[in-house]
Amino acid sequence: MFSFAPARRGLRLNAATDILISNCKKEALISSNSTISQQSMTRFVAVILILITSFSMASLAAGQVPAQGPSSQNSQAEQPPGQAAPPLPNPGSKAFLHSFSQDEWRIWTSPFRRSSYGSHTVKKYGIPFLLISAAAIATDHKTADLLPNTEDQTKWSRRVSQLGAAYTLAGITGGSYLLGRMNGSDHLRETGWLGLQALAHTQIVVFAIKQATNRERPPSHDNHGSFWKGGDSFPSGHSAASFAVATVFAYEYRDHIAVPITAYTLASAVAASRLSAQRHWVSDIFVGGSMGFLLGRYVYKTHHDPSLPGSPVSHLIPEFGVSRRGFVCVWRL
Repeated sequence: MFSFAPARRGLRLNAATDILISNCKKEALISSNSTISQQSMTRFVAVILILITSFSMASLAAGQVPAQGPSSQNSQAEQPPGQAAPPLPNPGSKAFLHSFSQDEWRIWTSPFRRSSYGSHTVKKYGIPFLLISAAAIATDHKTADLLPNTEDQTKWSRRVSQLGAAYTLAGITGGSYLLGRMNGSDHLRETGWLGLQALAHTQIVVFAIKQATNRERPPSHDNHGSFWKGGDSFPSGHSAASFAVATVFAYEYRDHIAVPITAYTLASAVAASRLSAQRHWVSDIFVGGSMGFLLGRYVYKTHHDPSLPGSPVSHLIPEFGVSRRGFVCVWRL
């Protein structure tokens, strides 16, 4: 007689092995889908973060400059023409620290103000910023491969990008401030002083967002530019700082066309060099440059002395007087 027991056991063993392999494949597929969904969720949250940042910076760009007290504005309006303008704040004074803290408070609380979400602000600044940022993030891997990315390209680009380093810009703005003090030029002194403030605000904002996003830097092939991976790529600090300082100089010397052209050209060169040096993605550079421009604009619009040359600041200034009909208050632009 023949025994079929071993054969049946072999068949059962093979069937169990096939089932186990099939289950492993299903689990691998589920794990792969889960990884893809996690990456999609990461990108989605990143876009939401950019939306919040865009509205925050957009509220500053909209020119929501804090109103000054009527008494101080009226005293400036009644100042005799021959009398010198009040001196600029001393960098070591408590008044500056108080003013700087107030600016930081306005910057960080702007996303939570209802005025930041006005229809004009959203249409003019928020929506375009969001769409461009989202498109840049989605195409970062393609745009990173547009350049040849040779060794010489990377080396020279990193040299050019040193123009946008914090210590370089601090030297330029600080030197302008000291030169203005030595030469008695209030205009140059204010330019350097506001440039230093814009640079300081930019460094704080960029550092905080870098720590919150932790995006990977290029150019490793194993690097997908993902967020919350321990990196510090988003946004570009060099681009933000360069455009913040360039905006202050451009607004202060808008009547000298060579100054705005030179300032923005150098800032653009620094921003482009961060891409060619393979230190940032395109979206990092765009968001950083936009933030730098808006922060520089905010500092200028908030602290510029109207008695000095530069781009006009639209403050509402009250003028009081007495007429035949009684007490009169007129708001002058």
